Amino acid sequence: MAALAYRYTPDLFDEAPAAREMPLRSTAALSERRFTAWRGRSGRRYVASVFSVDDTHALGFTDAVLLAVSADRRVIAARDSGPFGIEAALGRWQRSIMAAGACEIHVHLLAEDGISRRAALLDLMPEANPEG
Repeated sequence: MAALAYRYTPDLFDEAPAAREMPLRSTAALSERRFTAWRGRSGRRYVASVFSVDDTHALGFTDAVLLAVSADRRVIAARDSGPFGIEAALGRWQRSIMAAGACEIHVHLLAEDGISRRAALLDLMPEANPEG
């Protein structure tokens, strides 16, 4: 009797995997956590610098991907800092993510251009939940 091989292929009704934090092993022994890495839904890895949510230095980077991270290590919001780091818009974003429960901002600086940053945002940002 021949064995049947079955390969699972996701369909439209499957839930997309969420981005997940994969801390860097090389920095695990350090007392202060300055860097981390995230795996996007695609499986791609993104290294990021870690800042407290109230640290305004995190908002001073241009052309960066900003991730708002909750205490339970989930990305609750994400945005591109933009080419000029527009201070007023970033300040409003910082206040809104603090109100939403973010405790850290992770800054990914290695995306080379706007297309790369957009791809990283789509890979890392949380899925919309229509149920609230």
